[in-house]
Amino acid sequence: MDPVADGVRQLGHLLAADTLAVISAIALMGWLLRRSENVLAWLSFAGLAWCLFSLDGLAFVEGWPIDLAAGQPALLYPLLLSTLGLAASFLGVTVPRPLVVAASVACLVLAAAAIPLHELEITRIAGLASICASLLLLGLFAKTAGSQTEPFDKALPASIYALGLCAAALDLLAGKIWPGTGPLLSPYAGILLLGFTGFTVLRRMLADADAREKLNEALGQRIETTKANLLASESARHSLEVAHAVKLERERLMREIHDGIGSSLVAALASAERQGKESTTAVVALKGALTDLRVAIDSLEPVEGNVATLLASLRYRYEPELRKSGIGIRWMVEDVPELDWLDAPSALHVLRIMQESISNTLGHSKATQLSFKCKMALLSGRPGLRIEVVDNGHGFDIAAPVLGRGRRNMAQRAEALGGKLEILSRPGGGTTTILWLPLVRRSEPTLGTQAMPDIDE
Repeated sequence: MDPVADGVRQLGHLLAADTLAVISAIALMGWLLRRSENVLAWLSFAGLAWCLFSLDGLAFVEGWPIDLAAGQPALLYPLLLSTLGLAASFLGVTVPRPLVVAASVACLVLAAAAIPLHELEITRIAGLASICASLLLLGLFAKTAGSQTEPFDKALPASIYALGLCAAALDLLAGKIWPGTGPLLSPYAGILLLGFTGFTVLRRMLADADAREKLNEALGQRIETTKANLLASESARHSLEVAHAVKLERERLMREIHDGIGSSLVAALASAERQGKESTTAVVALKGALTDLRVAIDSLEPVEGNVATLLASLRYRYEPELRKSGIGIRWMVEDVPELDWLDAPSALHVLRIMQESISNTLGHSKATQLSFKCKMALLSGRPGLRIEVVDNGHGFDIAAPVLGRGRRNMAQRAEALGGKLEILSRPGGGTTTILWLPLVRRSEPTLGTQAMPDIDE
């Protein structure tokens, strides 16, 4: 054979053997790190078997004390066993352990028999028969591969394995398994077979790692969501407990006020009324104190942010006294949204503002008509509720110096509510008290007590 051609052949065989050895070593390291990946163990075994099988014909082995010409036929059987095991593992075919053990024993027996009989034709025939049986098993593996595997994904690797085994069969038919001078096909077929398997397994492992990473991320998000839900649930439970405790305490205070101070005022009022005209001032004072107390108790009742209910309780308390004073009532309260921020202290502020307005009407206006109005209105573009208390009394000069603290207290209460208060009046023209409350109250009200701009009707 031409020396150059022989050198190229030797170099090709050497590179093929080295490549197969590298594939085997990488697969072995991968299997040591991931013992659950059986396909890596089979890949390492197959790489070693194909590597040893590819040493045939290399010049540097001719001086070895071991006769490779006798060992080459024996290496065919480990090659077939490892290739079939790799194919089954790669395609996801479960092979019973006893069958694997029996096949391994048969390969050992055939390999041992092939060493002393390597020069006989029967050895080559047995090798070809073993390759044919292996091809049949490959077809069976491809047919019985997992149902989740696409037909193409089953046919392609089975075809590549079959090409590798056919390459070994061609070498055997040409008499090249024993030392010769022609190029062998099996080393390069082994690189194709094992390279394809290694690449596919690596891609699967990377895809699995990516899927696990996404799953961990999804689980992390679910954990965070669950934690947030648990925190929200715990916060809601705590809020319910606090609300229940506040309700019980409110009921206790209402009961104590009603049974204690309320009973004392009622008894004092009854005693003062029995004393006749000389106690008229005391009777009025006691009635006013009793009404104030009842208004305070009403503010403790849960109104769930319903301003109409709050105004109705005020009307209930003052209507008898107003009618007794000759003042008729007009009720023009529309169906308005609830105020989520209207708690008991805020409700008391609203009632005290309205109460001061009603008291002024009773005490000073000489009115014959008192109107309650409540509807939606805008203030500087902000939605809110507009509450009006209007009387037809003789009114007063709004610009006159203020003697008492009534209007100032009303304005301070409105500011504490984050709302606006405006009092409109003129001599002979009656008095209108306007309270605007926001639907959504700012955390820190910035509205002052200066004159309120016109509110959109």
